[in-house]
Amino acid sequence: MRRLFGITFLFLAFHQVSSEYSWPAGTYGLPETATGCPYIGKASSWKRGFTYHNTEDEFPANKRSQSYHFAANFSQHGIQQRFCIKDQPSSNGNGGKWPDGKYCIYKKGDSCPEGLEEGFIRWDDEHRKLDRTNQRSGVLPAGEYLPTKTVINYCCQRHGDVMKAINLPNMKPFYLLAHGGPQCQHVAGTRASLEFIKFDDNDRGSQSGFGGAHPYGPEEDLFNTKVYYCYYEPGEESTEDLGLGKKVITKEKPHSRTGLALAIGCGVLGVVLGTASIVFAAQRIMARRAEALETANEEYPDIPKPDLP
Repeated sequence: MRRLFGITFLFLAFHQVSSEYSWPAGTYGLPETATGCPYIGKASSWKRGFTYHNTEDEFPANKRSQSYHFAANFSQHGIQQRFCIKDQPSSNGNGGKWPDGKYCIYKKGDSCPEGLEEGFIRWDDEHRKLDRTNQRSGVLPAGEYLPTKTVINYCCQRHGDVMKAINLPNMKPFYLLAHGGPQCQHVAGTRASLEFIKFDDNDRGSQSGFGGAHPYGPEEDLFNTKVYYCYYEPGEESTEDLGLGKKVITKEKPHSRTGLALAIGCGVLGVVLGTASIVFAAQRIMARRAEALETANEEYPDIPKPDLP
């Protein structure tokens, strides 16, 4: 009986977590993560799509953050954006409105969800056809998708405190877009990492631009298009972490230096010194492998991914 009660309690707790915080009502989109689209429940599902930007051919300088969790492809030839689109206005559970804060999502449909303001980013993509030209497929955010130009419309929440945690489904990783600065809106029950993509736009008379309420980034480089994204994964964020994805150095707790502690420390010192060289050597090997892998990814970052079903 006690075991049955425990299983029932866990089921109810899980059900409460998965239904208490649901994705808000309305139509909109989010960037797709490497793990796929966020959990949304059985009442509705995400539609998927992508757009491919043919970027500058001469001395290409596409860049991305070291932390990178996108499903989309990245290379010096071009950059793909993949989307998770909620195209049905009904919401699963008690979604309600988008909470106050500072963040952006993709616009889908004729208007933004209640409380969000509209804006856009315009990419002047490469005009020549030396590489693969602009492409698109599936369900996309509101905007324009042309052979040499891409315009994506956004909906941004501008009224709130970026440091005050908001409630969104946190059972699976997801992205929001940063707004107002290179800082991530706090989301309860998640760890946030700030990431970016810089698109090397057409260099000859570039018509790239932005307006209205839009994600942060294009202001940093007026000759290319840079966009900041916030990657959220389940877990508790330290109160010392501002959501920038930086390492948090924990403060060592004070401890008593008794004679017993000193004796134990002396006893294990020999073992520590004996294994320190092995650990150091292993760390160097792992670091070299990581560096080699990173170099390989930079040289061959455009490994093809399967098209959408």
